[in-house]
Amino acid sequence: MTIEQIVGGVIWIQSMILLAALVFAVFEAAFMLCGQRRCFLTRRRLGVTTCASLAVLPFLLPFLVSSPLATSVNATDAIVAQYLKGNLSVSASELSSLISIKSQMIDLITSGGSTLIIVLVSVFLTALIGRSLYLAVNVARIHRSIRAGHIMGQSRRVRVVLSPKITVPYSTRGLWYYYVVLPENLYRDRDAIQMSIGHEMQHIRQGDVDAEVILSLISPLAVLNPGFWFLSGRLRKLGELACDRAYLARRGFDAHGYSIRLLSIARRNREARGQPRAFGVPLVGRSILLMGRRSMLKDRILEIARDQANPTRERRIVGIAMSFAVTACVFVGATSLAQPADWSHERIMLTTVANLERLNQLNTMAQREW
Repeated sequence: MTIEQIVGGVIWIQSMILLAALVFAVFEAAFMLCGQRRCFLTRRRLGVTTCASLAVLPFLLPFLVSSPLATSVNATDAIVAQYLKGNLSVSASELSSLISIKSQMIDLITSGGSTLIIVLVSVFLTALIGRSLYLAVNVARIHRSIRAGHIMGQSRRVRVVLSPKITVPYSTRGLWYYYVVLPENLYRDRDAIQMSIGHEMQHIRQGDVDAEVILSLISPLAVLNPGFWFLSGRLRKLGELACDRAYLARRGFDAHGYSIRLLSIARRNREARGQPRAFGVPLVGRSILLMGRRSMLKDRILEIARDQANPTRERRIVGIAMSFAVTACVFVGATSLAQPADWSHERIMLTTVANLERLNQLNTMAQREW
């Protein structure tokens, strides 16, 4: 694999993450406009579907590009067709340069001929290394908290560990087992222990722990991509809101008592030290970018109160239909942005016109009197 292929692959991954985030944002806006904002589980499933579509895209894209669909949706051919119809007031040379901007960017990065490019690449590599070190620290914290604790109970796939090294309950997973890790300072509070275990088990059932591990693993490569942080932030928040609702509905737990204990645990551990912040799902949730953890807890408490006054019913068939729509949008969008397998008639004509423009420019320069 050449350096050009590696750079091209990184650029493609970043652009596809942005595309997936844009598709998910459009569907999120549709839910808001249709008054279905409180369909947390359905919206979370759409986010998971978006990420799953992104994961299988590298394997399906070669077949999508070679299919008859590619010709009809390709963005490059559509732009060139508009130019040939006279709807774009640019020269053929300028349009050719615009279409080949990805190739030009790869050449600039691999050649290192621009100071700005060198700075950008340095920032990307620094962020990647910094994020990787951050994840390594969190893996060490998780390992230490589990090793320092003792197992309270276990099932076929889940182990409940009581640890002195943490202050906020969280759930994570290893290669074979899921772990619900509880702080020792909750041991005498039976209701808090029950609530923490039930809440974290619901996260495991929903797949939030698996999603968090996957997001953490790919975060170094997408650490500077705003689309990634939008997707991961929405998935975490929707996972917490859906988990609160499902746990309270399943257990018949007192919503007021649940909220009070949630706030109490968060209040006692405002400045938690040694707490893992990656590869796990904490009981009090993740902090929202630029807004802090308090905003997440506020939203959760308000939604719990709204559910008590006006319960929301989510229809599975709607979620399935919307998931197919999200997948189709991601695949069509990726196909439209991909480089076609063969040269189209429009692009051949554009290249011909661009070459004629260059020949005309050279002839004009040759005839110029100095």
